[in-house]
Amino acid sequence: MKIIANSILLCLCILIISISTSSASDIGIVSEEHKIDITTSETGLLVEEKILFNNTGPENVTSIRFWIQQDIKDVKIQVIESGELINPIVTGNTREINLTNTNYTIETGDKLEILLSYTLSTNTENFEKRIFYDTSILSINFNKAVLYQGEGLKSVSYLKLRLYRPTEAPLSITLIVIIFVIVVIIITTILLSLKKQRSKVKKSIVESKEILTTKKALLMSLLKDLEKQYRSKSISDDTYSKLKDEYKQQAVDVMRKLEDIK
Repeated sequence: MKIIANSILLCLCILIISISTSSASDIGIVSEEHKIDITTSETGLLVEEKILFNNTGPENVTSIRFWIQQDIKDVKIQVIESGELINPIVTGNTREINLTNTNYTIETGDKLEILLSYTLSTNTENFEKRIFYDTSILSINFNKAVLYQGEGLKSVSYLKLRLYRPTEAPLSITLIVIIFVIVVIIITTILLSLKKQRSKVKKSIVESKEILTTKKALLMSLLKDLEKQYRSKSISDDTYSKLKDEYKQQAVDVMRKLEDIK
């Protein structure tokens, strides 16, 4: 009976120790700084979280947990110091990494910086974040603009921040550049067209003025020659009167046109 009782007691002790060890795997861990940058890209909203963990507890930390909202893709968890990627265990919104699988352990007083990255859908309206560990500083930026800043957050904290409505989603950089180039081309084409039209009108005016001036000089010369012929009695009175009236009328019309151009 004693052997059976001792065996049961030993099993209970082992069970208690294992439960205690598993639940204490991240006890004492705190986040000194948690920086989140969200940027728009052609594939969606790229999220990068830099987290500096510190072990303030009496035992070594062997695992760390992260909370990520739904509808994400391309999740990567990386140790910044070494650049090593760690595959997490996924349970709902929780990602847990076992540091011992990659020969990492955060000893008491030590720190470890992790980079967590993933992509949200372009039409995501809200950014959500649940805090698993006490956090000294939390900052969230959206396209380099401050979305949230907080200090002294507790492990039960939950944030839901409005990004924008789906209809207000910003255009991609490529589309903005294309629109800008098209607008520049249209404006340039219009300006060149107006310049050519003005050049043609100006040239037409100059040519008309030169022709009219030459015609005026020619008509005045004809009138003088007609007067000489009449005085020398080389033409009859009727011919003189008809040609004189005709030349004078043409000269008056030419001078009126020249006056309109001025």
